[in-house]
Amino acid sequence: MKIEELISGKNDNEVIDIEGTSIPISALNNLMKDGYINLRAYKGEKTFSLWGKTCTACLTEQELHEKA
Repeated sequence: MKIEELISGKNDNEVIDIEGTSIPISALNNLMKDGYINLRAYKGEKTFSLWGKTCTACLTEQELHEKA
């Protein structure tokens, strides 16, 4: 999923549900500022894979919330 499409039309105070996990829009905005473009959720492991042109990461739900 494209992060930009997920947060389009939403403000930083909102949250979205991704595979049963509530993720703050502010966290996704901060990740975009860091260069991440794509996000993939792994529901069974409760982790999220993120990548951009020059960066990659695998974050837990808690780590995503800390980015807010």
